Amino acid sequence: MQGDFSRTTFDPLKHYSAVLAQQGRVQLDADFNEQAAILLRQLRTVVADLVGPARAPAGGGGFEITQVTTDGTTTPVREDLAISRGRIYVDGLLVENDLPGATYWTQPDLRLEPDADELPPEGAFVVYLRVWERLVTALQDPAIREIALGDPGPDTSARAKTVWQVAALAVAATEVGAAEQEFAEKLVGFRPTGLLTAQAKRPPLAAEDACHLPPDNLFRGHENQLYRVEVHTGGQAWWANGSTDTARRSAVLSGATFKWSRENASVVFPVVSLSGAVATLGSPGRDGKLGLEVGDRVELVDDATAGRVADDVAAAEYPVAASRLRTVVAIDAADLRVTLDSQEGDDDCGLGANPFLRRWDHLPGPGTPDIAEDGALPLIEGRWHELEDGVQVFFEGPPAPPDGEGDGRSTGTYRRGDYWLIPARTANGDVLWPKNEFRPPNGVEYHYAPLAYVTGDTVDATLRKTFVPLTEGSAPVREEPKPKTTAGRRKTTG
Repeated sequence: MQGDFSRTTFDPLKHYSAVLAQQGRVQLDADFNEQAAILLRQLRTVVADLVGPARAPAGGGGFEITQVTTDGTTTPVREDLAISRGRIYVDGLLVENDLPGATYWTQPDLRLEPDADELPPEGAFVVYLRVWERLVTALQDPAIREIALGDPGPDTSARAKTVWQVAALAVAATEVGAAEQEFAEKLVGFRPTGLLTAQAKRPPLAAEDACHLPPDNLFRGHENQLYRVEVHTGGQAWWANGSTDTARRSAVLSGATFKWSRENASVVFPVVSLSGAVATLGSPGRDGKLGLEVGDRVELVDDATAGRVADDVAAAEYPVAASRLRTVVAIDAADLRVTLDSQEGDDDCGLGANPFLRRWDHLPGPGTPDIAEDGALPLIEGRWHELEDGVQVFFEGPPAPPDGEGDGRSTGTYRRGDYWLIPARTANGDVLWPKNEFRPPNGVEYHYAPLAYVTGDTVDATLRKTFVPLTEGSAPVREEPKPKTTAGRRKTTG
């Protein structure tokens, strides 16, 4: 999450059960956050062990998918699906739908586009639930800010919000059991396989002259930092697309891209209004270090775009570009107006709820390819990417299969929004990262639950599993058959 954290220290492999404070010691944000992570993992593991990976309480559970009917009739409305009110547990996470009368098109955590997000107009599909957590600050929820400390008051703590989104995935299966298996197989393709390692002690010519290292062979930053390396456009790494090195370094988008921030992407600026490419800000930033300068790269974000991070599609040969990062070209400090580089659609660009600009810190530099057309950096495997002050990252795919086929390398795939956190410290002039260890992303962690199988004009809701609460007796967990109903479908429009 993009908070102003010193670092994240929770590691389930260490099997810590509690964080214990000692008298007279300095209190750190990382300690409090690790305690919360320990308790959440324990609680969610217990729930998942008791009820299974994805189940709703029998009788009163939520997220049952049914047809939508016309008011006062039994005639189905073919362009929508109803989502029942209540709760469900997905991998131990409590997921709640508090919205009466929620439907596919009115779900609260995902704004759908009329054409792009219509339900499959023909064939069978699985309706499923996608669950993840996002950071919410006082910019998104002003009630978090304590106005007794001043108006608007200082920025204090943030919140983690459980986000649920109902989506549809086309399948070829002609019966519910096969559809459930096909859905599980397709989920594997959504998960990233790309890995990353980091270091801060490798100068540009270390490979050529390892015996004579220059004095700047350290992390050279003046302050401790928490670097965030985040995938902007998902897909395969650039080297796998068959391009030459020259083509990979061009601005043409031909693979996944990444962006980075030295402040864990926590430097944000509320947007009051947007007219064309000119944004009026509500705050200039806390200080010069956390402000904006001409040439900075920024991302325009609102609640709608923040909710569409997940891209549940298998990696294609060539990616679908994420929204282009913008460049600050002028700043009017007196009126808090920032002019961004123009792009198509600026004249009719609207703002969603709680808009803000998020600053990123990547720029082309030594060993770094040119900026791609989406405003981010080409993600190339097999080489060190220089961030700044000696900090470098190296992307690599999973281990090559043992059958000896191909060129001995395995290409990684990268999912939009996935990120790695790299603490850098001035005390030892290094990053806090095990030497030569490749790691999967720190997040985003998505959880899934199939809810219904839709084919023809029927909805089979037996994919949604239920459990009997312990308070209702010692009856074992059972599957409750659900009636088949007429499916809600969205008609294809011309």
